[in-house]
Formats: sequence, structure tokens, C-alpha cells
Amino acid sequence: MKIILLSLVLFSTIQSVFALDQAGIDQLKKQGFEVRMGELTGAGSRLSLSHLAGFIHPHGIVMKQDCKSIAVSQSSDKVDPKISDVTKVVVDQSVIQASEFEGFFTFQ
Repeated sequence: MKIILLSLVLFSTIQSVFALDQAGIDQLKKQGFEVRMGELTGAGSRLSLSHLAGFIHPHGIVMKQDCKSIAVSQSSDKVDPKISDVTKVVVDQSVIQASEFEGFFTFQ
């Protein structure tokens, strides 16, 4: 029982450390990124995947260069896929579905 309680406390602490708050978003903006919150299908339908700098996840940010692969829908434009075409992202050993992201940021 103690192990379960300890792991829950540690997990909740780790989540709060990595959670992206308004200060984190402001920091991205100060670094010159344009931050777009909301589903990827909104503004992402107009922006090319080549402009993407990273994704915003409830537990932090995922930089594009840290992604092992970014899968896009089969119906996407093969020459110039849009951010809204993203279906899932592989980072290290984790697969993150596009619906899990709270937003994204691009180079200005």
C-alpha cells in the first residue's frame, strides 16, 4: 500500500513539474515562436508542417527535432502536408495521438 501511495505522490509531482503553464507559453513567445492553442485542425489546416517547431502537450512541450516520426493522414497533400494532417507522433518509446496535443508552435 505504501508503494502505491508513494508512486501516486511521485507521479503527481512529476506531472506538475512538466506541465506547461502560461509562463511556459510566454517563454516560447519570448524565444520568437508563434504559439497556437487548441486542436491542431484549426490554424493547423493553413500552416505547412515544414513551419512546425513543436507541439504543446498537457505534460510539456515536444520539439519537432525530438520526434522520431510524425505520421500524417493518407489523404494529406504529399508535397506539402499541413499541421492538421498529423495523426500521431513518436517520441522515444512513446506514441502520442494528435488529439492529445493542446496546441503547437511555429517559427515566425
